[in-house]
Amino acid sequence: MRHVNTRLEHWEVVAHKLERENKALRALLSYRPGPTESFISARVVGGFGSAFVRTLMLNAGFRDGVEKSYAVMDGTGMVGRIVEVGQRSARVLLLTDLNSRIPVTIGDKGNRAILAGDNTDVLSLDLLSPKANVEVGMRVITSGHGGKLPAGLPIGRVSRVHEGSVEVQAFV
Repeated sequence: MRHVNTRLEHWEVVAHKLERENKALRALLSYRPGPTESFISARVVGGFGSAFVRTLMLNAGFRDGVEKSYAVMDGTGMVGRIVEVGQRSARVLLLTDLNSRIPVTIGDKGNRAILAGDNTDVLSLDLLSPKANVEVGMRVITSGHGGKLPAGLPIGRVSRVHEGSVEVQAFV
């Protein structure tokens, strides 16, 4: 038991040292934390799926703090983004919509691409560097580039790589 206490005291000292070092480095960089993440809960009250458009209607709008370009998530990943906002409702453009284009990062190496929908359940990667080494199973997340969406939102995994085309299976 004494050994465990000694070990815990050692890690407490290390933690305090790292905390002081982190604080000093943040001061050196004049670091200002970004806005805190917040969530607005809403229900889907309508869905519009056709050959030309894939959207959902939510029961939350301006009065609830919803703004255009906000990411729409469920428990497993990103569903789409807000494209229209009313006082009490908002329209979501699904990732699978033909008009949906999202900047993403693939895998741990940070390969960047544009995730595109085509009105099917299959998402594809556009503008991916030919030098990128993309493999089935790699995780796809938002990159944060363009400033519309935060970085790191989960989208899906690479499901197929075939002759220069890469398909993504969304988590949602």
